[in-house]
Amino acid sequence: MSNTWITHAEAVTIIGKNSHHPVSPQYVQALVNRGKIGMRSFPGGKQLLKRSNVEATRVAVGTGNLHHRDRASTS
Repeated sequence: MSNTWITHAEAVTIIGKNSHHPVSPQYVQALVNRGKIGMRSFPGGKQLLKRSNVEATRVAVGTGNLHHRDRASTS
């Protein structure tokens, strides 16, 4: 397998490192669902993410952890 495609765990690590704060796996999946990060499915249900999209992704501080509960309590 070429290194064009990476796992979700690798994507969480790369995005967190590039953004200088932790990012949740759920937030990475949300970015995939929004079309911000390309995904490829392989036989057996394995899904890999496009490395170039992941490396170009930066997440602002205060996002990336999906704390909806915290946002809901402030209104």
